[in-house]
This record gives sequence, structure tokens and C-alpha cells, in this order.
Amino acid sequence: MLVRNAFPADFTKVAEKSKEWADIVIERESIYHIFTEHFRSTCFIAEDRGEMIGYMLGFRSQSSPDIALIHLVQVAPRLRGNGIGRRMFKQFQASAIKMGCKKIMTHTRPENNSCNRYFKAMGFEAVAGENTVDVNGMPCVKDYNGPGKHRVVWAKDI
Repeated sequence: MLVRNAFPADFTKVAEKSKEWADIVIERESIYHIFTEHFRSTCFIAEDRGEMIGYMLGFRSQSSPDIALIHLVQVAPRLRGNGIGRRMFKQFQASAIKMGCKKIMTHTRPENNSCNRYFKAMGFEAVAGENTVDVNGMPCVKDYNGPGKHRVVWAKDI
């Protein structure tokens, strides 16, 4: 398995895999092109014999440069649990440290159990605050993505 930085030409395959692996058409596909072109140092593709088997898209915050954010991570369903996500995360974390980041953050839907388990296994902690509501036992920031769209906000010091 190879984990490498993303290239602009990868964006169409990332868009295809996002639909195939989880049907997460929650944003315009052009966002993948922005990530693979402008945030290459924090975007990774996992491949096995030339086949894309995972990807991680992230970036360094411009307003808080000590924070790196993971926007999206996916692994082919048939290969989950084999360390692919862990390998991509390690490279993301190394890149964030190299850029001077002190923290990595992300957010998930409270019902996304596999993703929530993944971030917990990577050493993230759910962030609680004054706007926290409990959803299925998960502390969520109320209305994080709009009215009724509560999200678990995860953070990890690096």
C-alpha cells in the first residue's frame, strides 16, 4: 500500500469514491478539486496496486494557523479495519506538525458510529462547551451545521 499526497487529477476519483463508498453527496464535487489543488500537503490518497482505497482531505486553518482540520476521510468499505485510515492520519499529523500546528480538529455526525470510533482510536477527544447537547450518548455542538444539525467536534493536541 502506498499513501501519497493528492494531485489535482485525483479529484474526479475522490468524487466517485465518495459516492460509491458512502453516498456522501453533501457538497458540490468541485470542493474535492479545491482540496487536491490547493491543500496538497494535507491531502492524502491511499492506493494498492494503482487502485484508490482511501483518501483524507484536510487543511491548515488560515485564521488559526496552529490548527489543522480534517475535512473528510474515507476508506473502501471492504478494507476498513486494516490500518489504512491510521496510515493516512499519521501522514496528515506529520504534515500538520511540520507546518507548526499544535492541534488537529474535525467534526462528525453523532450517528456516524464508525467515524466516531475512528477518531477516538486516533486519540481525539470530543469537545464539550456551553452549546453542547447529547445525541445518542455523544456530546455535540448544537446547530453546528445549521438548525438541528448537531455535530461532534473532535480535537487532538499534537
